[in-house]
Amino acid sequence: MIENRFKTALETKKALSIFFTAGYPRLNDTLPIISALTDSGADLIEIGFPFSDPISDGPTIQESSQIALKNGMSLKVLFKQLSEVRSVTSIPLLLMGYINPVEQYGFESFLSDAARCGVDGAIIPDMPFDRYQSEYKSLFKRHGVKPVFLVTTRTPQERIKAFDQEEPAFLYLLSSDAVTGGAVSITQDRDDFFRRVAAMGLKSPLIVGFGVRDRETFNSVTRHTNGAIIGSAFTRALSSVVASPTDSARSDEAGLRTVVKEFIEGVR
Repeated sequence: MIENRFKTALETKKALSIFFTAGYPRLNDTLPIISALTDSGADLIEIGFPFSDPISDGPTIQESSQIALKNGMSLKVLFKQLSEVRSVTSIPLLLMGYINPVEQYGFESFLSDAARCGVDGAIIPDMPFDRYQSEYKSLFKRHGVKPVFLVTTRTPQERIKAFDQEEPAFLYLLSSDAVTGGAVSITQDRDDFFRRVAAMGLKSPLIVGFGVRDRETFNSVTRHTNGAIIGSAFTRALSSVVASPTDSARSDEAGLRTVVKEFIEGVR
């Protein structure tokens, strides 16, 4: 099932993956956002679980994490919300966040609960690859959750090939060596980087992230890759949703769906 979902999303067109922070802008917006993204044409969804010290994230994602934490989001709350997620979407879902809250929750419990909810993959940017191989690989395989590994311009080819051998959901190519949310500029060097990795004959799909924000940047980074991820720009769009932190009545869901639809149409 997981293999089929990724195959459908990544082999027929340039895939659009959208990242959002669970619990932002309102605690109970997780399923409505996933439903709206699915209906609007997103191909993959990355659900960020907030952390108090998101060192690789720019100010937009950092602020969304702080608000989500204040709203009461936690992994326990998130998994409760995601227990119903496969009733609103059939596209691939990935969890994304830092290793600290995963280890506090319990790595195997995290993967077990993710699999139970129907989550297909996990992106943990600060998970050391050697620890993945020695400690976590067996857990990912046991629970059928696909890892994702990050590739930068400084990643040696031998390491990229080692990532590829682990059969990840995809390889996450960083368009920038800075934090998330910066304006991406596809220089000749950056274009050569994408072209060089694409020419390696890897089995894994290549998805670009960091700084992709609209149709122009999406098209530019996917010339040599299988798709791209948009996070900060989508988060800024969500900030326009007028919300109360508790959202007990799930008010303004129609407004939320409109924001999501208009954003996806602006990229596609």
